[in-house]
Amino acid sequence: MKLTCSIDEIKRLRPEEVKEIRDNDKSGEFQLLDVRQPYEYEAGHIPGAKWVPLGELEYRHAELERDKKIITYCRSGHRSMAANTLLCGLGFENVYNLDGGILNWHYDVIKGIAEERPELITGNEDVGDILMLALKLEKGALDFYSKAQEKVRDKKAVQTFQKLAGWEEKHIEKIYVLYSKLMGEPKLPPLERLKAELSSTYMEGGMKINEELIKIGERVGFVDDFEALEIALEKEYMSYDFYKRVAGLVGDSEARNMLHELAGEERKHINALLQQIEEPEGGRQE
Repeated sequence: MKLTCSIDEIKRLRPEEVKEIRDNDKSGEFQLLDVRQPYEYEAGHIPGAKWVPLGELEYRHAELERDKKIITYCRSGHRSMAANTLLCGLGFENVYNLDGGILNWHYDVIKGIAEERPELITGNEDVGDILMLALKLEKGALDFYSKAQEKVRDKKAVQTFQKLAGWEEKHIEKIYVLYSKLMGEPKLPPLERLKAELSSTYMEGGMKINEELIKIGERVGFVDDFEALEIALEKEYMSYDFYKRVAGLVGDSEARNMLHELAGEERKHINALLQQIEEPEGGRQE
């Protein structure tokens, strides 16, 4: 096995550098790769990271895109450095290591095992298919927030869910305009009719709407406006993670770019929610 890059050439990136790259990577130039074990990944992983355990990397490396710059991470940075060495030997040239691993990552993580949802993404989608999927998932999120406000008792929580539903309305409109601009024919029905006709079992992030509503129902008397924002933040992170991960499954380059753009939109929602959460309690509602 001949190395095409040496350990000295594997650049170590500080967590703040990785965060800046991730937050500003609009075209999917970089790919985060988690090489830990299943229980570690489930306990908490960086949103958008592809997961291939180190022991499986040698025979699963074809799942990685060679034209991407790959940032690997593990618990402390040692296994990921081993992964980078392996990737070098397999012909990958642009490999980076998260210095100190996830132990040194003091930013956002999400829990759980990410599902690929083959019923949502097959890998053969084009730009039109991706935009239509996005419309369905955004409509699912709109339905979720609209129904969630009917389940809670706290007035401020109701107002927060109403505001979140309004955000989804605007995002649907934006995707609708984008679809009409890019696709031309066949034209979509008028927006209000389309929203009435669109139905989906899933919302953003590939989560089932009814399952998420049941979770709220179990805490109906405890959900306040702050928890409503936390619920929304969880959903937006899951959505960002979903779009970033499935981008690697799609063969059409334009469709992949569209998925990265959609992930960027979810990132904007995340930042807006974080700003809301950081505001003093009295300033959360307009």
